[in-house]
Formats: sequence, C-alpha cells, structure tokens
Amino acid sequence: MKDSAGADRNPISDQMTDKNKRDWSEKDLKKHIVDQRKFLWRESTIERIAAWLDLKSGITAVDLGCGLGYLGWTFWKHFGNDSTYVGVDCSMKLLREAKEISTGWSEGGKAWFLNGSAYSIPMPDECAEWVMCQTLLMHLEFPEDTLNEMIRITKPGGVIMCMEPDNVSASLSIPFSSTPALSVKEKLEQFKMQLIWAEGRKRLGRGDWGIGAKVPRMMADLGLINIDAIHNDTPYFIHPPYETEYQEYRINKMRENIKEKDEDTKQLLRKRYKECFLAGGGSLSTFYRYVKSVESRQEEWETMVLEQLENRSYFQGAGGSHFFCIRGFKPGRD
Repeated sequence: MKDSAGADRNPISDQMTDKNKRDWSEKDLKKHIVDQRKFLWRESTIERIAAWLDLKSGITAVDLGCGLGYLGWTFWKHFGNDSTYVGVDCSMKLLREAKEISTGWSEGGKAWFLNGSAYSIPMPDECAEWVMCQTLLMHLEFPEDTLNEMIRITKPGGVIMCMEPDNVSASLSIPFSSTPALSVKEKLEQFKMQLIWAEGRKRLGRGDWGIGAKVPRMMADLGLINIDAIHNDTPYFIHPPYETEYQEYRINKMRENIKEKDEDTKQLLRKRYKECFLAGGGSLSTFYRYVKSVESRQEEWETMVLEQLENRSYFQGAGGSHFFCIRGFKPGRD
C-alpha cells in the first residue's frame, strides 16, 4: 500500500503507533464512546435500518473499529440467531471489555473479537455477508483504503454499512437557545474558524470531519451498487419541563462538561485545536485573538446556563445531527 507520494507505508503501524492517534481505551474517551451511543439512534430508526439492509439470521457480520461492540448489541435481535459477529479493533483493552460485555447480548449466536488494523483486516476474502463501521472513517487518513478492505472481506451480494457524520455541516447550523445569540459577525468568525480547523485536521491525517456526505461517492468509485443512505432523525432538542430521558441525559452532560473540565483538559483541547487550525492555513495571531474572544464570554455563558438549568428555564433547539447510515452492495449475486 502506498501513500499519496507513492511511498510504501505500513498500514498497521499507521493506526497502532501514530502519536497523533487517540487511544479510545483511555478513561475519558471510553466514557465518551459509551455515553454518546446511549441516544445516538432511535430504536425505530434501527428497526428501519435493519429492514433496509435485509438482515437475516445465520450470517457472518464484521464490525470494524468495534470498540465495545455497540453495533453488535444494537442490531443483534435483527440478525443474531445462528449468526457470528466479529468485532475488530486496534485496542486490546477495548476488545477485552467488549468480549466480557458480549456474553450478555450474544445469546443464540457467537461473538468473536480480533485485534487488527482498519487498513489490513485480519480476515480472509469474501467471508462475511455484512461488514459495518460507525464513526471510524472520519478518523482515518486513508478512508478509501479501509472501505476497500471492507469490500474485500464481503461476500458477493453482501452489504457494507457505514454510519458516519458530516460534522462540518452540523457545525454551521445555528441553534435557537435561551442564552443570548451571537452577532452575525461572531457567527461568521466561528464558522470560518471551524472550516479552517476541519481542513487542518485532514491535512494532518486525523480524518475528514465532514466525511458522512462523501461516503456514497466513495462507495460508487469502489464499485458498490444500490447505494443509499438514511439520515439520523434525532435532533438536538432540550425544552422544559425536560420530560424525556434523552433531554435529562443532555442536561446532565452539559452540567458535567461545564463543571468537570479542568485546566489541563482545556489546555490539551486548545493545543489540539491550534495544531489543526494552523495546519488548515490559519494564522497564530488569528487563533489567539479568537481564543481570547471566546474565553472572555465563556464564563458568563456557563454561569447563565447553570442558573437556567437549575430553575429549569433553559431551552435549546439545533436541528438534526447530520449523521448518516450509508449502505452499498457488493456486486456478484443474482
């Protein structure tokens, strides 16, 4: 496998040892991937996706970048009887925990877990009827190579499913909230900073923040057919009296993010943001001017939000998540 300059590269070491890759088994990051998935897809949407994929029992399903096996337990009732689920991840820590968790949801079939790279899946050609991933391609420098690997291990007529966001488009949405709105100038500056940051993230090989909208074209270029997509229908919505479990979850996350983010975490996030912003073509002076502007109003905003949450007057509506489930079928079955 070669990089864009034609030089040979080691796909396994790319994913396993790159100092810029984040270790998702770290306590805070693992908590993030667990919490984030609690309300990521509505159960009714999962039902619709399962029918749309034509899932059946007695198949082999491979979940690339499986983490704790979320896609396995989410879809198990739709395919798990007499089936084999294989979760593949580069983190041995996550895989050990995923294996333990799987004993609680894999009844009626088998759940296996393999350590491996997204660029070199440790499985033979044409071994699975269904190959899937979620929020994986968005973190990869060479997502097409990984998608090609997913196609390699899929049987003719089998389906590839990728659940990926377009966070760039989502970042450009304007929320309606009980807190004072930004001015037009402030909104434009925020959008510009985000676009430059996203471009720098790609240039540094940390992935495409807007990849969700691009996956269908990638699938088509790699020869998949009957390509289609379903949009996540879960909006960002909080409104008193906060009657749903989802709203209570969002409120608790907001409180947690405000109260528990220590100075070391803030410095780390700022450092990562600056790296991407500069790589995207932004200037150091613009970065520091923007950070100063944001921090000058951040404390006031946080105090206001906490007060409104306490008296249950806070509200927010920000539309959908720009999260896609994309499918494509491998040609070859009549």
